[in-house]
Amino acid sequence: MLKAKTIQIRFKSDHLRLSGTLHLPDNYSMKTPCIIGSHGLFSDSSSPKQIALAQQCNKRNMAYFRFDHRGCGKSEGNFKKDTTIFNRFRDFCAAIQTMKDDPDIGDQLGFFGSSLGGTVVLLASLIEQPQTMVTLSAPISMNSVWDILVKKKQHEMLSQAFYDEAIEFNIQDQLHHINNILIFHGSDDEVVPVTNAKKLLDDVSEPSQLFVFDGGCHQLANKTHQKIFMQKSLDWFERYFQKDMNG
Repeated sequence: MLKAKTIQIRFKSDHLRLSGTLHLPDNYSMKTPCIIGSHGLFSDSSSPKQIALAQQCNKRNMAYFRFDHRGCGKSEGNFKKDTTIFNRFRDFCAAIQTMKDDPDIGDQLGFFGSSLGGTVVLLASLIEQPQTMVTLSAPISMNSVWDILVKKKQHEMLSQAFYDEAIEFNIQDQLHHINNILIFHGSDDEVVPVTNAKKLLDDVSEPSQLFVFDGGCHQLANKTHQKIFMQKSLDWFERYFQKDMNG
């Protein structure tokens, strides 16, 4: 019997080499579905949330690929110079192609994105529609988020290019192309207002679902909220992968 394992993968996005980790479950085969994760703006792929999700996906016979966007973690690039929404979108598209080319992965793909990573997977799903996707605390408008970055002085870590692109970013009129999406958000999110999640639910197509954590913060720090997020996410991924396999 084959054992669960992790594989370190290096792949190219534009001129940069990115670093990722593929988590493969017990008894994986060429039909194994895979979730690709995109981390938040100031995070990387080694966040406890992504590692825990990868491990739990493996227990349900799903693979998980987490990677560092350019300028983050172990990937090449300069964070301030290279970080923009569309650069991260290109990174994610490169990760999708990497998984499509991987002989251990089937043709079923799911997406997960946290915070800005949620924005990235929404954008990517307009080009490469997944079987299923989950977002957590994802902004669909960057204006209110920028106000928070300025307040925390985190905007100084970002380039003018990020700002110029962010204020023009708007995919709300394209969200109706997205379905099979489970949306999580905290009611007291101090970074991305929960109105983003409500607007997202209004604009995407069915099947879709929104779960708001009462009193929940942006980081999903509450242990009970973490358990609910994990259980519902796994059930959602598994449901739509099985639906696709069973026709």
